Amino acid sequence: MNRILQASFANCFGSRTSAVKRIALCVFFLLTFGGNVVPASAQQTHKQFDSREIYDQLDAQAGGTSQTLVAPWWNSHVTSSLRRQDPLPTDIHTILYLAIHNSNTIKVAKRDPLIRQTAIIEADSNFDWVRYLDAAWNDTSEPVSTTLVAGGTATRLNDLTATLSAGLRKRTRRGGQLDIAQRFGWQDNNSQFFIPADQATSQITLSYTQPLLRGRGEAYNNSVVFLAQIDSEVAQHEFLAVLQDELLEIVRAYWALYQERAFLAQQMRLYLNTQDIYNTLGARQIVDTQRTQLVTASSALESRRSDLIRARTAVTNAETRLRGMLNAPELSNSDILELIPSEIPAISYLPADLQAEIQTAIRNRPEALAAIQQIKAGSTRLGVAQHELLPALNLVTQVYANGLQGNSRFGTAFSDQFSVGRPSYSVGVQYELPVGNRLAKARVCRRQHELAQLQDQYARALETIQAEVDIAVRELQTSFQEIGARSRALAAAEAEAETIQQRWMRLMDGQGSAALNLESLLEAQERVTEAEREYVTSILTYNLASVNLKRTNGTLLQSQNVSVTTGCENGCEALNLDKGQAVDSVSAVPVTVVPAHTLVDPAASLTLPVESSYSTSPAELSR
Repeated sequence: MNRILQASFANCFGSRTSAVKRIALCVFFLLTFGGNVVPASAQQTHKQFDSREIYDQLDAQAGGTSQTLVAPWWNSHVTSSLRRQDPLPTDIHTILYLAIHNSNTIKVAKRDPLIRQTAIIEADSNFDWVRYLDAAWNDTSEPVSTTLVAGGTATRLNDLTATLSAGLRKRTRRGGQLDIAQRFGWQDNNSQFFIPADQATSQITLSYTQPLLRGRGEAYNNSVVFLAQIDSEVAQHEFLAVLQDELLEIVRAYWALYQERAFLAQQMRLYLNTQDIYNTLGARQIVDTQRTQLVTASSALESRRSDLIRARTAVTNAETRLRGMLNAPELSNSDILELIPSEIPAISYLPADLQAEIQTAIRNRPEALAAIQQIKAGSTRLGVAQHELLPALNLVTQVYANGLQGNSRFGTAFSDQFSVGRPSYSVGVQYELPVGNRLAKARVCRRQHELAQLQDQYARALETIQAEVDIAVRELQTSFQEIGARSRALAAAEAEAETIQQRWMRLMDGQGSAALNLESLLEAQERVTEAEREYVTSILTYNLASVNLKRTNGTLLQSQNVSVTTGCENGCEALNLDKGQAVDSVSAVPVTVVPAHTLVDPAASLTLPVESSYSTSPAELSR
């Protein structure tokens, strides 16, 4: 650089250079490079440095919990109509309300807990009373091998029988099998020994089988129902997780629309500034403007016009993506209605305590609650497997009474079973145990491993939740600090552009310095637009970080006042979603917002005050 400057100064005072040109070139080099010339011996490579000192500088310049920010001039353009279609202002509350009532993604997700909830009734229906009815008619004709069968000279036995059985049976919650049955029968044949003819029989039976070892007890027999209830609760937590993720993506799409509209407004400003430069040069073309300057400005104008066309399409695409996520018929399409974000992003500081957020997440995150339910299910399956190690020992009892009459007198036969004779009964036991009992032992080992795996998964879920909350809190704090840095960068870029523009206006004489100043001005305008984009991106990143923190600690639905209730639809249970006005769970610290030109010292900031264990043991859940 020093050699270049030396050569330039030599050219300034060369014999072949005119006096006016020498003076102009020297002034230009002095203005451009005079303050930046550093001796080679004073330059540092910075290969050795103390990162802690740099961190201290960053923290000192971050501004703490307060910021003095550049006022986003583009908010008025973002919240007003940019096209000729009918405007439709909307805010986050409105789009979330439309989403929970119309989003196909949410509709699909909320069906899963309803489907899995039906398994509870299916499992519990095993204990319902069952009615049964059996009827049969038999007409047989069989040859006889002895006269003792039919008597006389009959060579075949012709027998007619009819049976009808009806009753109730039920499986009890203690494992017993109860059966109450009433049987009627009718029989007649050609045997001489069949007396009386046309016999009507009646029998009432009460039988009960009770497991004494394997299969006994309410805990074992209700385990299927309990597991179905746990699976339904897991499905509910999974749905809430999907719902929060979808609402976060919808909020992201809303701010993406705001971002694209802000980019469009910034690109329009850049285009108009370039157009002013081109018009100014065109007006002075016959006086002192060089053709190279006009070509340079024209090239920049066309490039920025192309960027403007792409920015306009990006806004429409962002609207389409948001409509596609909401699936609301009220929003129509981009050719009819223009979606306008009426809610501007917040730039207030939201204090967040890491440990408090972690405890809140453990209590509210659907993933943690679902993992706890899975451990309960694993403990139940292990208990069932241990119970099945016992041998089968069943007590079998039966009591019954009979009645019989001829001439098909069923009424008399039915009454005789209660008045004639006495009831009959039987009592017995059944015992069974496989040799080695390997199947039951293998199931116990399998359930033990599954339970240990579920406990490890729960521990992993807690670690994941803690890491996500840690990152979310740090991102919230970092993105807020980044807003201040981007604001100061924007103020500096605007000050640079203003300085170069004033220099260009003073030296716009068609000489070489004017061409260089023009290129510097166009580049400075680009840097201003890029700084504006980075500034608005940092603001939106902060707003998304605040929503993501609520999603990470599991309170997004509460903060947005989203309620999930049960109802009835076509005779089946249904989930009803609704949303009220959002409720913020933290208090915001105000932030000073000023125009960019008032930021004399970009590092200046105000000091504002900052507002300053839950555990679940898997062993407790397995009891």
